[in-house]
Amino acid sequence: MSKNTATVEPKIVIDSEVTRCIRQHARAHMKTEVCGVLIGEKVGDAVQIRASIEASQASQGGTHVTFTQEAWEEIYRVKDERYPDERIAGWYHSHPGFGVFLSEHDLFIQQNFFNAPDQVAWVYDPHTDEEGCFGWVGGAVHRIHSLTISDQNGDGVERTPKPMEVQAMEAESVSQPVMRAEVRQKTPEWMRWAATGMLSLTMLIAGFAVSYFLFPQIIPFAVFIDPTSGRPLGIREAPELLPFLHKALLVPESSAMPAGQSPALTAPAPGAAPGASPASPAASPSTPAAAPATGRKP
Repeated sequence: MSKNTATVEPKIVIDSEVTRCIRQHARAHMKTEVCGVLIGEKVGDAVQIRASIEASQASQGGTHVTFTQEAWEEIYRVKDERYPDERIAGWYHSHPGFGVFLSEHDLFIQQNFFNAPDQVAWVYDPHTDEEGCFGWVGGAVHRIHSLTISDQNGDGVERTPKPMEVQAMEAESVSQPVMRAEVRQKTPEWMRWAATGMLSLTMLIAGFAVSYFLFPQIIPFAVFIDPTSGRPLGIREAPELLPFLHKALLVPESSAMPAGQSPALTAPAPGAAPGASPASPAASPSTPAAAPATGRKP
């Protein structure tokens, strides 16, 4: 391992096509880390990164990635074919969902495989699209703030295609709140009040029905009272009392009856059979009216 002698933070200039390839590689593996190497050279006080090579044979995991022997063999084969005059300027890897930083495992890779003063580590989180670069400063690895992305296309448009499952997840997360808001807006106020009223009325009717069938003797009590005994009568017993009530409420039409005297208390006429009812115009319409008293004997 060579000793790092850089004391000033290097300037990083990375091509936009390189960042596009890194993002595309990471977005294709949203649950595991991926890695590769950066191709470039140092020009003046800046490290210019012009290309990248994927390490498809690397050992990938959810929170770590390792360059295997097979991965290095593939990387050098591609480099010799496409970039024979360039050098490895660093490496990149993804952190799917847990931010931009260098873990202990990442620092081990940086210290043992990319320990030259101008070699850097690029980290990208495909869940948040956050990215950052780390390099050697004073013998230690620090995050580099002097970072420039060179736009070779000149329009600044991100052309990295996202996997179909990522697009579906983003579309679903955006459309569901909008759909719920549209449903709330399209429902009229009077319909919500009508639904609430119908529900309350249905519950009230159901409560009365359940009470009637479970406790049938509670409702009929105290509807009618027998005047002779004072006993409360139910609805089923009330028809037996109606004839009695009709007779009891029948008022005599005779004007000769003294005021305040009820028909039941009138004395029977002389010579009437014991137990006979007192004569009244309403009871005996054929009986002639009594002659008025004159004070003379006939």
